[in-house]
Amino acid sequence: MASSLYPNISERSILFLVGAVQFINILDFMMVMPLGPDFAPVLGIKNADLGWVGGSYTAASAAAGLVSSLFIDKLDRKIALLIALGGLMLATLCGGFAWNFHSLLASRILAGICGGPATSVAWSIVADITEPARRGQAMGKVMGAFSLAAIFGVPFGLEMASLHNWSTPFFVTAIMGALIILMTLKLMPSMRAHLSNVRDTVSLRYLFSLLIRPLNALSFLYVTFAMLASFMIIPNISAYVQYNLHYPRGQLGWLYCAGGIVSFITMRITGRMIDRFSASFTSFISTTTFVIVLFIAFIHPLAGLPVIAIFMLFMFSMGMRNVSSTTLATKIPPPQERAGFMSLFSCVQGAAMSLGAFFSTHLLSENGDHSLQGMDKLAMISASISFLVPMLMRHVEHRLKKPQ
Repeated sequence: MASSLYPNISERSILFLVGAVQFINILDFMMVMPLGPDFAPVLGIKNADLGWVGGSYTAASAAAGLVSSLFIDKLDRKIALLIALGGLMLATLCGGFAWNFHSLLASRILAGICGGPATSVAWSIVADITEPARRGQAMGKVMGAFSLAAIFGVPFGLEMASLHNWSTPFFVTAIMGALIILMTLKLMPSMRAHLSNVRDTVSLRYLFSLLIRPLNALSFLYVTFAMLASFMIIPNISAYVQYNLHYPRGQLGWLYCAGGIVSFITMRITGRMIDRFSASFTSFISTTTFVIVLFIAFIHPLAGLPVIAIFMLFMFSMGMRNVSSTTLATKIPPPQERAGFMSLFSCVQGAAMSLGAFFSTHLLSENGDHSLQGMDKLAMISASISFLVPMLMRHVEHRLKKPQ
């Protein structure tokens, strides 16, 4: 069994730093969609078109993942992480100064260009410092940043936007990111152990070979279906719960807080479940829950069912799905190819997220009362492809167990 590349490094301190980086990275991504109904009227955006805002980020992230995979494994992990996070915070700052739809899109594209590689490097660092047998728990801890962003970051951002204006959360996030950059610069050691076996040159032909390797291709396929199904729904949740389910704007922060708490607990439990059972098993649980939520909230909404209960189930399914898919992916490549592979994984992930978000804008329309029409059809399409995910993940696990 492969071991950590850094046996003498403090795993706990590095996981803390990577988790802090991911908190800011995820907060930057997560806060924009709940703020959609706030900035939409100011910037002249229809609620049915909010998918373009989320999709522009993920599309840029996908493109950046492809380009960065050409060289990212040649860099010190620390340097790569600092460059990506610095660019992300600059983009976030620019987002706060957006004056119309197109200027906001431009800032989100820049954020995606930097945010995608930041995630790829973060996962590579986690994989470098942990052994495969404990990687599920490590990934669950770091991915807890997603939950913390939902528990604290998104509600705080929504409250700031309510008390001041929609741009304030962008400025505060940029300042927080600058502080984490200083922490990483001071506390994270140089991480170059993977460079001993890295390729001297990385060509597009080599990247194509990474894409078409059977095991790699299976991982790209399962994450495509997972993200496609998720992001048909995610960019539209804030507008849907406010205008279709009549959930009050003033309580939206509490909704994300409750969902984040569930997600935080779920990610910790999921990591242990993966190490004890399998990623495909936890993926099956998450997919079943996700489909149930689609039916009771979007396809055939149950009258009287608390919105907060629906959202908590949704966050449970998303948390478990994300930990499962990413943990399994980190077990596929060797260390010298890990960041490049994870960049391609991020590229495919971002492309699928963009496709789902953009597709939703074509299927949805806005009624006179700002409610969304067509969410039931969108949810049925999402549900129909979701169960492909655990089946493909099971096949990947079966292939990994075979002697290479």
